Amino acid sequence: MTTQLSRIAFAGALAAALPAAALAQTPLAPGSATQGELTRESERVTSNDYYLDSYTVTGEAGDRIAIAMQSDDFDTLLEIGLMESDQFMQMFVDDDGGEGLNSRLVFTFPESGTYIVRARTFGADATGNYTIELTELPPPPPPPPPIRIRAGGTADGELTMDSPTYVSDSYGVEGRHYALYELRGREGDTRTITLRSEDFDAFLEVGGMTPLGFAVSDSNDDGIANEGEEALGLDSRLTVTFQRSGTLMIRATTLGGGATGTYALSVE
Repeated sequence: MTTQLSRIAFAGALAAALPAAALAQTPLAPGSATQGELTRESERVTSNDYYLDSYTVTGEAGDRIAIAMQSDDFDTLLEIGLMESDQFMQMFVDDDGGEGLNSRLVFTFPESGTYIVRARTFGADATGNYTIELTELPPPPPPPPPIRIRAGGTADGELTMDSPTYVSDSYGVEGRHYALYELRGREGDTRTITLRSEDFDAFLEVGGMTPLGFAVSDSNDDGIANEGEEALGLDSRLTVTFQRSGTLMIRATTLGGGATGTYALSVE
């Protein structure tokens, strides 16, 4: 019987066959969970006093994977990145993308090659047992169509690790999850749009769709409260006036890449 390995599985099997001296990290391959333990003898980042184990994942550009880390002993955190001049350069990070305090990180290989995965504790000086597992994912589906929202309405939603993402040059290379809404109005209509979340730093963008994608015309990070209203904190608010009758696109997203959680989008 002939078994055909996927590109990622083959790369993991090949790396596992290399001499130990040639590897600085343990390769991860899909199909089974790896048991690990962080102890006071594990690799340690002294600036934050947390322990970690290092792994590698190898794939082709465009391959998509999910890495899950679980522990009953500590709050987990996953990082993926590259080594540059003997320094780890983080590309993506996840704290609580799994259930409870567990982590789940979805990663699309930007280029073919090998990337470093760091399985670590969130808190300082924590130790204990954990499992880490790699799963291959199919190509992401096309982004869902925009959701209609009307003046006077509120839409409750949730950004998850499976939500569509985009990369903003202004805020680093890590993908930002988002939900897209459409608001119709007539020339001269003025609307106030507010994005609130207790789980992430909210970020609002408005604009329109072009052949090249979403074109931003205005954005807001930390909105300004109205007179007599409680401060918005990390919530976002934009006031827009329709220059002509038509449809305005609203992108509800996060300031930082990789963040997830529930939110409420309202239009007044």
